Amino acid sequence: MKSVIYELRANDVKEEDIELIISRVKNRLSERNLDIELQKLGYPKIFTVDYDDLDEFDDYDSDDFEYMKKPKNYDLD
Repeated sequence: MKSVIYELRANDVKEEDIELIISRVKNRLSERNLDIELQKLGYPKIFTVDYDDLDEFDDYDSDDFEYMKKPKNYDLD
């Protein structure tokens, strides 16, 4: 529980909100439940990531990356 409280404090969650969140998820502690309670109070998710919501990975195009030649190993003696 100490690590959860540390993460909440590190993400600027108010102390009174931390107490409320902890009391609500005490018997059903999970990353998902913590984030649900955070969002109810207007905070962003801290403990989970919705990868489906991230568009930056959908635009992958292999043509964007050129193949590079491996540099020759030079003798530094």
